[in-house]
Amino acid sequence: MRTKDRPLLLPRALGSVRLQSFPDWHLYLVNDGGDREALENQLALYRTVFGDQLTVIHHETSLGMEAASNAALAAGEEEFVVVHDDDDTWDVDFLRETVCFLNSPKNTHCPGVATDCVVINEEIEEGTVRETRRHIWKHDDGVVDYGKMLYHNPFAPICFLFRRSVLAQIGTFDAELPVLGDWDFNIRLIQEGDIGFIHQPLASYHLRQTDGTSIYSNSIIGSVSDHRLQNVLLRNRLLREMLDKQPELLGLLAALVRPVEDIREKIAEQENTNAELRRQMSRLEIQLDELKISRHELRPVLDANQQELRHLLHVALSDLDQIRIVATWQKKLMAPVYLGWRLALPARRLIAKLRGRT
Repeated sequence: MRTKDRPLLLPRALGSVRLQSFPDWHLYLVNDGGDREALENQLALYRTVFGDQLTVIHHETSLGMEAASNAALAAGEEEFVVVHDDDDTWDVDFLRETVCFLNSPKNTHCPGVATDCVVINEEIEEGTVRETRRHIWKHDDGVVDYGKMLYHNPFAPICFLFRRSVLAQIGTFDAELPVLGDWDFNIRLIQEGDIGFIHQPLASYHLRQTDGTSIYSNSIIGSVSDHRLQNVLLRNRLLREMLDKQPELLGLLAALVRPVEDIREKIAEQENTNAELRRQMSRLEIQLDELKISRHELRPVLDANQQELRHLLHVALSDLDQIRIVATWQKKLMAPVYLGWRLALPARRLIAKLRGRT
């Protein structure tokens, strides 16, 4: 286990080792240039619990992650090895399942095995760790794809158990690499045989978003530019090593580069299109939110107008009822007049005739 001045996270990592259901393990804790006295004071609580299953190695100055891993490899002699960082954790059955996998006669050709894992995003606030999100990092069925391994590291170190015997063929971790040393190691390891997969989330890979200067930052997040640079440098080195041994492959690589570049350009175009669609969706969501806000703000006005309309309608209906009543009484009152007028019709015609109107 590699550690350096992380007193808040270290107990969690130590606990995940101590609680393993597989009992036959030994922890080599490498303090890579951290405060020795502070670490020893913290470990005083754990030494009686770990007993002779804990060995602590101190580096006076930081030698880097891969040098820390190599120090633990040099100190141990166990058949199987895992690199466990001080911020990550295991399920209680991680060692039991992975050791059983490599001990199975049908998996003797596998130099290592990886598991699915839970990726946990977290924040550190006022001396406490708070989880913000988690998801399962699933892997392909079967074994690790060699081609994908050449493009990126398909699993975190906390998920991976390998045989110590493979070190005789591939060597140890490259201490010259500031980051991505595990990827370089895995590329060399997969040349010796297939890496198996156990499709259970038996490890947890913890990530924290920081400015990169915090002691609690992850190398993959805190040193993004370093990872990108080392990714290119590592692939360049692999190509040079291959072409030094087989220079005739240069023509084949040149022929393959153009189609690959065409595919990359199409992917970039699609990503740009997707980005524009996301921007449009974002604008639509903002407009929708504004409409919701406007609707919310207009609600009191609409309610007041609706009440006023109801009042006016009530008044209008009341007036209409009054008009109907008046009209009814008017009709009743005028009925005798209308009757007299009709009865006088013959006389009115005679008078009109005498006057010469008809």
